[in-house]
Amino acid sequence: MMEAEGEFAGAALRFSVALAQRDFHAELHRLFRSHGWAQTLPAMRLRVLKAHKDRCTFEVSLDTENGWQSLIGKVHEGDRSDVLGAMQSIVDAGFGPTAEFAIPRALAYVPSLHVLLEERIQGTEVKEIFLNGAFDERLAAARRCGAWLARFHTGAPPQGRLAEPSELLVQIRYWAQQIRSSGGPLGIKAALLLRKLEAAIPEPRSFEACAGHGSYMPEHVLLSGRRTVTIDLDEYDVADPARDLAWFIVSLKRLGLKKRGSLRAHDRSVRAFLDAYGASGPRDATKHLPFYQAAECLHRALRDLHKRIPPIPEWTEIMLDEGLSAL
Repeated sequence: MMEAEGEFAGAALRFSVALAQRDFHAELHRLFRSHGWAQTLPAMRLRVLKAHKDRCTFEVSLDTENGWQSLIGKVHEGDRSDVLGAMQSIVDAGFGPTAEFAIPRALAYVPSLHVLLEERIQGTEVKEIFLNGAFDERLAAARRCGAWLARFHTGAPPQGRLAEPSELLVQIRYWAQQIRSSGGPLGIKAALLLRKLEAAIPEPRSFEACAGHGSYMPEHVLLSGRRTVTIDLDEYDVADPARDLAWFIVSLKRLGLKKRGSLRAHDRSVRAFLDAYGASGPRDATKHLPFYQAAECLHRALRDLHKRIPPIPEWTEIMLDEGLSAL
């Protein structure tokens, strides 16, 4: 049985075909026997967690003698066996099941179907704390997120491709052009932000690259007792540490915009996040933070105009203004 609705339905149906194949069931059977959960493969239930154009994440639950047991199944469009090795290397570097700062364990990869199986982490999503938690809970969550990222940037092995600022500039120009094509005040602000970003692009070798998460934001961090666990390592790379910082900060600010109508709603949490990161993170990590924040503001401005249904041009203008003020 599969549960899916709304925007997830089309992608979920396309990717779920892989989870009905014999190779996937054989790997599941092997895993469940090795954990002592079941000797035969029981009834399976799928729930869509997140759909992208090139991958879909499912919760895979099986009804065993000990109750429902769940794993995470990620179906990719192409071969991503590299993610399994990258995650195992990060766990081996001190981010394992007993660590205070951790990631899920990668359990298996089914190469014929491009399916990665991961440990299902039980915990509270930090995004929900920022949306609905009390003020002190939000500050505590922000500090834990900052501490996790500092540990990752200083302790995880650099793996994957180097994210060069010059490559990001290609995307920046595309995002700006898409907004400029709409004309009017938004087009003017997008053009101005583009000029400022082009002038602020980090020079080669002006930063010390480190392990990069690639999409570090509140919805990818879970609090599980004393443990802080970050998921979704699919976009791992080697990058300027300011890039991951900017992603988290802009994502957190936008939670304030969506819930409370203001990018300023979580300013204290942003400060707590940066303070916790700075206490143990790499030196000079924030050197290029204004550039990456402005770039991500431009990215989100375009999504508000072209991806959101219905579009919210008011948010596009807010994000463009935020990007301009960052520089």
